[in-house]
Amino acid sequence: MYSFIIVDDEPLIRKGLLKKIQSYGEPLAFAGEADNGADALELIGSQNPDIIFTDMRMPEMDGKSLMKTVHQLYPDKKMIVISGHSDFDYMKEAISAKVVSYLLKPFSREEIHRTLEQAIEALEKEQSVKQEVVLKTAENEQISYHSDIQSLLNLIIGIHQRDKLPAFQSARLKEALTASAFILLTVYAPDSNAQHIDELQPEYVYIPHSQSDKLAFILIPLPAEQPDSEKLAYAKRTAEQLISAVSVRKGSEGCVGISNVFHDISMLRQAHHETITALDQRSIADFGRCYMYEKQGEWPDVMLWERTHELLFLVESGKSLKVKELVLDFFAFYIRQPAVSLAQLKEQSRDMIQEVKKMLSVYLQTHADGSPSSSLESVLNISFDLDSIREYLLTVLMSTADLLKESSVYASENVIDNIKTYIHKNFTKDLTLEKISSLFYLNPSYLSFLFKEKTTHNFTDYINQLRIEHAKTLLKNSDDKVYKVAKQLGFDNPKYFFRVFKKITGATPEEFRKS
Repeated sequence: MYSFIIVDDEPLIRKGLLKKIQSYGEPLAFAGEADNGADALELIGSQNPDIIFTDMRMPEMDGKSLMKTVHQLYPDKKMIVISGHSDFDYMKEAISAKVVSYLLKPFSREEIHRTLEQAIEALEKEQSVKQEVVLKTAENEQISYHSDIQSLLNLIIGIHQRDKLPAFQSARLKEALTASAFILLTVYAPDSNAQHIDELQPEYVYIPHSQSDKLAFILIPLPAEQPDSEKLAYAKRTAEQLISAVSVRKGSEGCVGISNVFHDISMLRQAHHETITALDQRSIADFGRCYMYEKQGEWPDVMLWERTHELLFLVESGKSLKVKELVLDFFAFYIRQPAVSLAQLKEQSRDMIQEVKKMLSVYLQTHADGSPSSSLESVLNISFDLDSIREYLLTVLMSTADLLKESSVYASENVIDNIKTYIHKNFTKDLTLEKISSLFYLNPSYLSFLFKEKTTHNFTDYINQLRIEHAKTLLKNSDDKVYKVAKQLGFDNPKYFFRVFKKITGATPEEFRKS
C-alpha cells in the first residue's frame, strides 16, 4: 500500500482533497498533512510518504522551494501540484522537479484519480526496476561466488597455477579473505551426506568437492589477535558440529581432518595435505571424530597381510571370483587389527595396484614407469572408509583378472609348465615350496616329487640355478656390490648366495667378476 500527505495552507482545501483521494478505487494510506513547506519537510522525514500533494503559495516555505528541496533530498517521491495559479514560473519549476502533474483549482475527482493513476504507475515501474537491479546484482554476486568457490577448490586440490593466485570477485569471499589467519577442515561422510552442510553459515566458507559427494571442505577465517590454541579449539568445536550434521548411522559416522593455522591463502594446498594426513593417520576402527594434524611419526607395529603374492597370481591367472575372495580376506584381516592406520591399509593397496600395473604393461606391451597409479591416488585422496577402498580394489583387480583370463600364461594343461612359468616370472621374490604349492592347489610333498619327475631338478636347485644365471649377467654388466646383486635376486643372506654361487659355478662371485 502506498501512502500520501497533503500540503496546503487552507484547511478546507486539504479536507476536500482528502475526500476525493479516499474515493479512489485502490487503498492509499493517509500519512498526514501540513500547512507550509517547512512543516511538510519534517512530515516527509518522519512518515516517508510515497506521494506528496502540495499547493504553491504557502507561508514560511512555498511550494516552489518545497519542490526543489524534495527533488534534491527525496528524488523517488512523486509530487502532484495543486494550485490556483497558472504562473509560468511555477509551471517551469514543476517541470524541473519532475512532478507527476500540475492541477489547477478547482479540480474534479476524476482529475485527482487520473493523476493518482499516473503517480502509482510511476512508483510501480520504479519499484520493478529496483527489484530487477537487486535481483540482477544478487544473481551476479551468486555467480561470482560460485566461481570463486571453484577457484578455492582448485587451490585446495592443486590444479591451479602455483605462481599466481586467482582474482576473487564476489563481495562475500573478498570479505572472508580479509582475515589474517585460516584453518581448513576436510569433512568426510561415508553415507554421501557431506554436501548437506548449510553453505550459508557466515562463520566459514563451504567448498563442496567436485569429485565426491562424500567430501567437502570448510575454510574458517580467524582473527589474528586470537592465540593459535584458541583458533584450533574453535575449529575443533566447529568440526564436532559438522560431524553431528553429516553422521547418519553407527559405524558410518562422519570424520573431519583439521589443518594447522595458516596465514596465506596460497597455503591451501599444504593445508589440504595436512587434513588428509590427519584422516589417514587414524585407526581404521575409529569413527565419528575429528583429527588434528600432526607430523607423521612411526606407524604402529602391526602384522602385515602376507597373501599379496597369491592375490597377484590369481589376477594374472584370470580367476576373478578367487580374486574377490582374497580381496575380502585382505580387508577382513585388517579389520581384526584395529590398531592399523588407514594410511597403512592404503599403502599396501598402492603396492598391489602397482604390481598389477606392471603386470598389465607386460601383457598389453605398455610402459610402466613405476609411478603410482593416478586413478588409485584419486580414489585414495577422496576415500576415508574401508567400503570405498574395498569397492575400488574389487573393481580394478577383478576387471584385470577378467581381461587376462584369455591371455594368461598359466593356461597350460600341464601344471609343472605353469609352475615353471611362475618361477621364471618371480624368481627374485621369496619363493618356497609351500607358497607355490598353495597357489597351484597341490600338496607340498607331491609338488616336490612331481617337479623332480618332470624337470629332473630339485625344486630349490631349479630356482637357485635360475638365480645364479641372472647373477652372472649382473656381475658382468654392473658394478653393484655382491650383496646388492644377491638381494636383487631374492637371496636375503649374502653368505648363502656365496655358497650357492660357488657350488654351481666353481668360483666365488668376485672371482667370476674378475675372470
